[in-house]
Amino acid sequence: MNKKEAAYVEELLTRIALRWTSPVEPDVMPPSPGGGLVKGFAFVGALGMSPRVDVACSSSAGHALGRDDKITSQNPKRLYSTRLRALRALRYAVEERCARLLRDIDHQIEREEAEPRTGAQEGSDGNG
Repeated sequence: MNKKEAAYVEELLTRIALRWTSPVEPDVMPPSPGGGLVKGFAFVGALGMSPRVDVACSSSAGHALGRDDKITSQNPKRLYSTRLRALRALRYAVEERCARLLRDIDHQIEREEAEPRTGAQEGSDGNG
């Protein structure tokens, strides 16, 4: 496949990336008090520009992201047993966030279309 064909395929794959997948719940529960650490994976940055999956651990009192040898934050956290499960959960979280953002934009468009246009407002969006 040449560069032009590869770019076209990538564009098509990007266009079909807008699809809904199934939610994935964490499947590693924090241990009971005195139960030590459980290890797994968690996603971070789902709403930011650098979403990723990191190793994680949890105890009955706290959790850590990016390490699995000791807790660094308060409150236990449910984790994912595999990186794949965490990635699928991350994708779903991003899908939900993007859908909400798009719906917010749709509301703005609907309000704008419902308002009567006069003078300088007429045609200011290029659609007349």
